[in-house]
Amino acid sequence: MALRMGKHTGSFAPGGPGERTPSAAVARAFQALPPADREILTETVFRERSVNEAAALLGVPVDVVKVRVYRALRALHATLGPPVTR
Repeated sequence: MALRMGKHTGSFAPGGPGERTPSAAVARAFQALPPADREILTETVFRERSVNEAAALLGVPVDVVKVRVYRALRALHATLGPPVTR
């Protein structure tokens, strides 16, 4: 699986097309993450920085950014559970 942060590659929300998780639930799940996970997702997802940019900004190796993003997204998916179908 290629990790392309900083580019619009679709939704990070779990589920397939036509399935959505209410934004309030996503916000609560995000706030429940540890500060380091919130920081890495803020830089890579919300601010759309590449992993290289985030690594330079945070002063950590690129591989650390990749691992943190992976773990943070998995934690979000685990917290959110299955999406709501419409």
